[in-house]
Amino acid sequence: METAVQSAGVWSGLSKSIAETIEAVQDSIVTVHGGGRSTSSGVVWRPGVVVTVRHGLRRSDSLQVGHRGEPTPATLAGADAGTDLAVLRIDPGATKPATSAPSARVGEFVLAVGRSSLGDISASAGIVARLGTSWRTWRGGQVDRLIRPDVQLYVGQSGSALVNEQRQVLGINSSALARNAVITVPAATIDRVVDAILERGHVPRPFLGTAMQAVPVPEPQRAHFGEGVDEALLVLHVEPNAPAASAGILVGDLMLSVDGHPVHNVHDVQHRLSSLKVGDPVAIAVVRGGVKMDLTVILADRG
Repeated sequence: METAVQSAGVWSGLSKSIAETIEAVQDSIVTVHGGGRSTSSGVVWRPGVVVTVRHGLRRSDSLQVGHRGEPTPATLAGADAGTDLAVLRIDPGATKPATSAPSARVGEFVLAVGRSSLGDISASAGIVARLGTSWRTWRGGQVDRLIRPDVQLYVGQSGSALVNEQRQVLGINSSALARNAVITVPAATIDRVVDAILERGHVPRPFLGTAMQAVPVPEPQRAHFGEGVDEALLVLHVEPNAPAASAGILVGDLMLSVDGHPVHNVHDVQHRLSSLKVGDPVAIAVVRGGVKMDLTVILADRG
């Protein structure tokens, strides 16, 4: 009997804590009507600024945000496909910005808190299942840290907040960054993307302006490649007026290295560019007609 009473007390305490946490953050959670049949959730990140998932926006000319009562108009400040984030401007009204969390722990109990298409709060619970270092999404976006929560996102919950015990937001949940998995874009990444979009309208990313494909190393050129290297990176196209064109890279060149590091496929090039900034000079070595050439590319913003 005593054990049952103790269990009931623990259960009651946990239930009360969860309900109070949701109530504490609900004024920072909105419904985003993105022009499609379904809605997504969003988080008030700064006064008058909502962050949601880009994949939930079907149109940019009829956006609305719902908090309590009828939805109100919102404008798109910008979006970043690489991190699946979109930044909206709204009338602050009765909303309040969320408090972000600097870190998370594996096993930490968390809540995914969003709003349904009708504007009511929806939530699911789980734990932080996995943490990792910075990584690059399949769309090329740089994410400061991998956060994989073990939570279920119901209809309309993509874009919801991942909330910890301290009622802080660890990040925003997306269902579009990994196959059959929920990924939380961390607060540090959100801050960086919001800063860039509010300042520039987009997230600046350096680019070369080439299309390339990995091909078997041509036998006559094998001396230019390291032992055991089977693939070379062939330049198939160079965009007019792009950084690569300005540096003298031509169709048919075989790319050897970027910034002093050997590259053998497109992923290698993307990885090297991810650590560089717009305006940086980058040394690129190519083989042209059997002759090695050293070129310098000044990285530009894709825009």
